[in-house]
Amino acid sequence: MSLIVRVLLAGGVIYGGIFLVELLQGHVLWQALAGIGILAFSAALPLTREEHLLHEGEMIAVWSVILLFGLYAILKTGGIV
Repeated sequence: MSLIVRVLLAGGVIYGGIFLVELLQGHVLWQALAGIGILAFSAALPLTREEHLLHEGEMIAVWSVILLFGLYAILKTGGIV
């Protein structure tokens, strides 16, 4: 296992713990659940052996970030957020 994969998994475990604490405290329930799901997906991505599946997962992650940033910008401009 390469150093990059180990660091990514360690970061996923740390952030997963933070989200778990938030989930248990009940402050940001849906955000914590979404964060745990996204972290599980992104941390498991490098463990795949199939190159096409890895590329597809990376593209889903990149476009999700781009679209969510655009949505945030629209909501911020409209005064909703």
